[in-house]
Formats: sequence, C-alpha cells, structure tokens
Amino acid sequence: MPASRRATVTLGIAVVVVAAIGAGAGVMMARRAREKVGGSVNADGTSVGSFSFRPNDCASGQAFVPGFFGVDLRGEGGYSMRVLGTGDKARLWLYSQGGAHGSIAIDKPNCTRWDIAVDWAHATVNRVKTVSGHVRVDCKAGGGAVSTDVVFERCAL
Repeated sequence: MPASRRATVTLGIAVVVVAAIGAGAGVMMARRAREKVGGSVNADGTSVGSFSFRPNDCASGQAFVPGFFGVDLRGEGGYSMRVLGTGDKARLWLYSQGGAHGSIAIDKPNCTRWDIAVDWAHATVNRVKTVSGHVRVDCKAGGGAVSTDVVFERCAL
C-alpha cells in the first residue's frame, strides 16, 4: 500500500476513535445535565457518628443488582442514604463514609416528620428507569437524631 494511502487510513481511524470518545463523553454530560439532586442530610450523635452531607449524585434503585424501587443519594466523602420504597412504607438506610462505620435503618414509627415520595420519572437511561422525588424526615435513629431535606430528579445510574 502506498505511503499516502496508509496515512489516509491512519487518519481515518484516528478521526473515528476521537469521534467515539467525544460521543461517549457527550452522552455522559447530557445524562448528568438532566439529573438534579439537592438538599442536606444531617446525623447527630448516631451510632455511625455525627455528620452532615449534601447529596450531589443519585442513582435509581433499578440500576443495582438486585434492583429495587427507590434511590441512592450520595455525597462527598462517601456518605449516602438509600431510600427503599415510597410513602409510609418506605425505609431509609444511612451510611457513613462508604459504610465503614456501619449503617442505620430508619422507619416511620421513629419519626416526627415523614414525607417520602419516589416516583418513576418517565425516562429510561441505559435500560434503567429514572426516578424523581423527595425525602423530608426528622427521626430518632441509631441512638441520635437524623434529619433530611432532599429533592432529586431523573436519577438513573
């Protein structure tokens, strides 16, 4: 094959690779642009410690194996709150830094405020149904107090 033909083929392959990488990055940025999460989670004197975090990422429970109806709300430092279900029968799990200090289960009977709503967001990303909703609770749990006021939209992966 002549040198100019090899150069053309090499250039063509390079263009395809760069385009594929750019498309993948674009898809990830577009997915993140649609996802919204805000609010705060506070734990005071609990068995997993005292800490506060602002969730900055979320994932639909359907993205996990096994999947569940709910959402994972994650913040910096490895803190997270898992919401299983919706309404009065929902259950919360609060995890300190990646679960290093364990977790706390939170149910409605231990709370003075319990407003949890999780619903399908009518969109699918990579075969995962997105969820939207909110968690607003004030509870006694793990020997201390937990309060949460978080809103999330279109959580997928």
